Amino acid sequence: MVNHRIDPSSSRSTSLSLVAVCLLGALLAGGGLSLFGSMGGFERSEFAVPSRMVNQITAVVVTSIALIIPLTANLYSPKLVKLYVAHPIIVSGLSVLLFTHLLLLGAVFVPRGLPVFRAYTAVMAFFLFLVLAGTLPFLYGLSQFLRPSFFMPMLTRKAIRCLGQVLRGRKVEANSRDLFEFTDVAANIALTGMARGDRQLVLLSIQSIHSILTELVGGGCLEPSPWRPLRPHFVPGLAREGQAFLVKECLWPEAYLLAQLLKVMEVANKRQHELMAELASQLVESAELASVLGRDQVVELHIMAFNSLLRESIEEKDLRRFQNLSYHYRLLIEAFLEQPDHMYRAAEHLIAYGRLAEEVGMSFGLKTVVFDMGELVLSLAQRREEGAVELVQLWAGPLWQEAILSEGGMRMVGWRTLVKVYWEAKARGLESLGEALYWRYLSDETVHREHVELILDEDRELHAEFNDRLMRFAHLSPEATALALAFTEE
Repeated sequence: MVNHRIDPSSSRSTSLSLVAVCLLGALLAGGGLSLFGSMGGFERSEFAVPSRMVNQITAVVVTSIALIIPLTANLYSPKLVKLYVAHPIIVSGLSVLLFTHLLLLGAVFVPRGLPVFRAYTAVMAFFLFLVLAGTLPFLYGLSQFLRPSFFMPMLTRKAIRCLGQVLRGRKVEANSRDLFEFTDVAANIALTGMARGDRQLVLLSIQSIHSILTELVGGGCLEPSPWRPLRPHFVPGLAREGQAFLVKECLWPEAYLLAQLLKVMEVANKRQHELMAELASQLVESAELASVLGRDQVVELHIMAFNSLLRESIEEKDLRRFQNLSYHYRLLIEAFLEQPDHMYRAAEHLIAYGRLAEEVGMSFGLKTVVFDMGELVLSLAQRREEGAVELVQLWAGPLWQEAILSEGGMRMVGWRTLVKVYWEAKARGLESLGEALYWRYLSDETVHREHVELILDEDRELHAEFNDRLMRFAHLSPEATALALAFTEE
């Protein structure tokens, strides 16, 4: 969490105070000049040309603002109007134009013979050149308002600033309302992007909501804040029992943001797999953060979110989405290495959804889970071999045993997974893992050698198809290949 935050309400009141001071000063100056100065300046025409120039530029600028802001708001969200009206580009540009107009108006009250007239003219000339030089950069900056990559980070910063104020106990009710309003805006923009097929807009919206979620997860490890019990927010349709639990455990903010992300992905179709991959990757990051900070219930919410995504992919029989989620689920389990309870529970869920996929006719879904459990065991063994051996004994091993006892393609997948994990473990010096696999599954050297030879005959690194995985699982590294060849030649 960032410690130094800017209070938007205080900056807004400061800006209004400065504008009021400037207006009051201009009124006093105008009144004094009208009383003590010469009125002959009204008959002069020296400032007619620059005055017309500034009037025309002001008309162009105001027209551009009046066109771009409503256009962006209609395309994406009306909330953007409030953000843009107070944006520094618009405030500074209009302030310079207004001040230049005041200078031109005040020029007619300054007598030509006074020494201050030359200085006044120099200041006025400076601002006239400033208006001329700054018109094109201003219009270019204004055109950026149409780009989602411009306003989505701005929306995210506003929301995170509100969250920082809430965590500090400053204007809790107002800032909390703005925080979840910004979240709803990001979710609505994502849904709009889905309807239009604008992948970039959806990705930016998902990143925005996840950034808020990450800040919220990190802020939740601080001292309990009184804002959580106040006016909780829930997605429509959540049962009262669920609402009561989230309020009691002070989990409703994280649950609300996760629900918004899931709502966005509900309307994703088979042509938008990269959106699912990006969301799954981000959920792994925030789940790992929650795990490191010891926020077990937030971790549980992330596992539930992954389970919901897996179930939806099975219901839609979307194999590509299921394989993508299985890969990220594996990364999720790896993040829980230091929390065995979460690791084993998540592994159990992944295997259960793999079996469910096979029941509805997605046989390759379970094959993918079998392969991914092999990659998971190898990855965990590199960091903590004991935990990997326990995972094999509790969940991965029984799944592989079931696979090698079945018929057809599943049997081949089971044997290839076992052989791959065993020889990679040997090559990496993971003796405990290798022995656990050998004595339980591979002690029959005839069968073992047969399957090793099959893998070596098809030992190519790339998958047959260009897919999200790209690499084949049943591929041995050069070190493992050398050991396996030596075994077959004995």
